Amino acid sequence: MTILGIANMSDDLRFTLEQLRILKAIAAEGSFKRAADSLYVSQPAVSLQVQNLERQLEVPLFDRGGRRAQLTEAGHLLLNYGEKILSLCRETSRAIEDLQNLQGGTLIVGASQTTGTYLLPLMIGLFRSRYPDVAVQLHVHSTRRTCWSVANGQVDLAIIGGEVPPNCKSL
Repeated sequence: MTILGIANMSDDLRFTLEQLRILKAIAAEGSFKRAADSLYVSQPAVSLQVQNLERQLEVPLFDRGGRRAQLTEAGHLLLNYGEKILSLCRETSRAIEDLQNLQGGTLIVGASQTTGTYLLPLMIGLFRSRYPDVAVQLHVHSTRRTCWSVANGQVDLAIIGGEVPPNCKSL
């Protein structure tokens, strides 16, 4: 048995984010025409997207007949999940924007013993005062171990107080 026409996880998705936005707008506005107006698209474009969505899912999403667009049980189910999906998409976009603007995320800094003990605490303090929403982790190890951490992607950047040892990719 398939639910909403989705046979298994390896199948392609049967809907797009735009179709979810349209479904949500129709449910909120109560009509295809008002949904189209709120989305700044034509009413035929909205109708076509809903027809495609219903065909892809192999289930009707609206009861046709009344003056208002009434969701079927499948329509309510898709709307419920669609709102969660759209919310996660917005949250993801905000998180990426915050990361790009240094308003979130984590910076992992590697350092050799002397540099990590005497120089970086002050520098990290200055960085944190300017970017308080960025978490900073300081990993202090030998120069060789710090170089290995950079080469293997375990730290974002490293500061060492000596020469980079040859063959840092292995410990």
